Amino acid sequence: MHTFASLVLFPVKWFRVRGVTSAARSQRGSMAALAAVVVWCCLPALAGCGTDYYLQLLVGELASLANTIPVADALGDTDLTDDELAKLALTQQVRQFGIDRIGLYAGDAYTVFEANGSEPAAYVLSASAKESLTPYRWDFLVMGPMETKGFFDQGMAQREADCLAEADYDVYLARADGFSTLGFLPDPVRQSNLALDEIDLAELILHEMTHSTVFKSSDLDFSESLATFIGRAAAQEWFNQTFGDESTEAKAARVRFADKVVIDEFVNDLFAEVTRYYLDAATGGEQREVVIAGRQPVFDAGIARFSTIYQPRLQDPDRWTYVGELELDNALLLAAIRYQDSLSDYQAVLDKAGGSFPDALVVFRQAVESPDGREFLREWVWQP
Repeated sequence: MHTFASLVLFPVKWFRVRGVTSAARSQRGSMAALAAVVVWCCLPALAGCGTDYYLQLLVGELASLANTIPVADALGDTDLTDDELAKLALTQQVRQFGIDRIGLYAGDAYTVFEANGSEPAAYVLSASAKESLTPYRWDFLVMGPMETKGFFDQGMAQREADCLAEADYDVYLARADGFSTLGFLPDPVRQSNLALDEIDLAELILHEMTHSTVFKSSDLDFSESLATFIGRAAAQEWFNQTFGDESTEAKAARVRFADKVVIDEFVNDLFAEVTRYYLDAATGGEQREVVIAGRQPVFDAGIARFSTIYQPRLQDPDRWTYVGELELDNALLLAAIRYQDSLSDYQAVLDKAGGSFPDALVVFRQAVESPDGREFLREWVWQP
């Protein structure tokens, strides 16, 4: 779950779209022509700026859009399974709920469908120094320094990850379910998204719609953690209002999101513990090699605490077994905290807004204009 601003994209592959109407074929032809025009016009601007990288972004994104059809047409695709069709219909209900009841902006996002099979929507790369929680930053055209870099081309992503690892950075290369173009382009519902269960699918749609509504380009952590919070809270509200508070569907969502709160607590506590370790090492003037060697016991202790303290609190522990098997490093920890840092700050705003998502969004937009969005929210909550 990312934004186009963080350049999270996926490899270019042309997929056969089944059961395509003549109108949909015309739309695909227009998008393909647009792709060619945009790429051609952008060539001069890309010269000398890592042309191969930016071209795969441009070509990949526009090729993806050229391979979409309206959701209404996709719902008549007999090659999709009944489960996929049901989930595709669900995305439209969730999208409209996000607009009407939550106050989110969608533009034309999620009105089109891409039959991408089981391919991920994105490959996203991040990295960190090994001796501290210092993220590696890339300089991008227009956007400036960013802590993530995305790819359509998996091979290109892996080669850059390997180069960073050889340069002695911690590296995290992940597959992503989706990304947002911040309302500028009609982001598709992807066939791969339909492999998610209803809870995660609803959260994904509302998470990405949040990026189109409130986005702080200078603070990716703020933007992603806010989208995590609204994605979850709004999804729970959708299940409550659609099926009833005491329905099986709403109860299942509450279990999932309650467990995610426990995982958030684990991530935040681990981040604080690792931060203290590096701070103490720096204060003590420890050599880099010593700091790196000494961090593994800290990571191991964190995993042990998960098994003994956090996992017993989970209502569906089997879903989270993989957490206790993670091989931790700084890049993975920074990636996790970006999405899960102190989500209670946003809950406090929603609570003070009387549970009104539209009213809370007004405050979140104001925070975007503040130098420190988190501090703005905390001060707002404490105001009489």
